[in-house]
Amino acid sequence: MDTLYLIHFVAKYKHAQHYLGLSNDVPRRLEEHCSGQGSALMKAVTEADIPLDVVRTWKDADRMQERQLKSRHNAPRLCPICNPRSWQSNANHSKVR
Repeated sequence: MDTLYLIHFVAKYKHAQHYLGLSNDVPRRLEEHCSGQGSALMKAVTEADIPLDVVRTWKDADRMQERQLKSRHNAPRLCPICNPRSWQSNANHSKVR
């Protein structure tokens, strides 16, 4: 199974401040994102030199779960940085760059 991950952009890029992705190797996928490969949004954010944080992961996820979360357009509600009252103060997140 894959891991679903939520990336928070430290600064907004146009209207976007999050990216939700799915991978069977999250560290490798993050390297690809930071090198400008992958989605157009992540390439633009990388080129704009906006720092990223992986703020949440869901293990044993699948493409259907990714699509459900993306279709809801509620990444800010899932993000412990944007919605801290819904999360413990010691939320597990890691800086990418």
